[in-house]
Amino acid sequence: MIEITIVNQGSELARVAGLLDRLGAERHLAPEIVADMQVAMDEVLTNITKYAYGDKAEHKIHICLRVLDNVLEAVIEDGGAPFDPLAISAPAVSAPLHQRRVGGIGIHFVRNLLDEVTYTRIGGRNRLVLRKRFKT
Repeated sequence: MIEITIVNQGSELARVAGLLDRLGAERHLAPEIVADMQVAMDEVLTNITKYAYGDKAEHKIHICLRVLDNVLEAVIEDGGAPFDPLAISAPAVSAPLHQRRVGGIGIHFVRNLLDEVTYTRIGGRNRLVLRKRFKT
């Protein structure tokens, strides 16, 4: 298990990506498993850093990465505004571009890249769990 606490700055995302790469190498995970989680985490963390807080102050985001059985898991917790990304309806990706609503594509990718995404609000904090299964 690897844990890290970052602040809500876009520059922090590279630190998380590096840790995920390290975990993938240590556990001999297939590159596509790590890549899928990288894309999903980048989307989620970018949204947190841009939209979760109504001020310009630094806020902490806690991340736990681990491999359990045949699952790569990331748990992301932040104290930002309550936001359940799973409550957003799926975008109409088959509709012409000019008819689509703005937003929702990122979480659509996250849902499709991963096997399980869950959200809870606990003690004034958002908790998002991302899971990607793999074969050994």
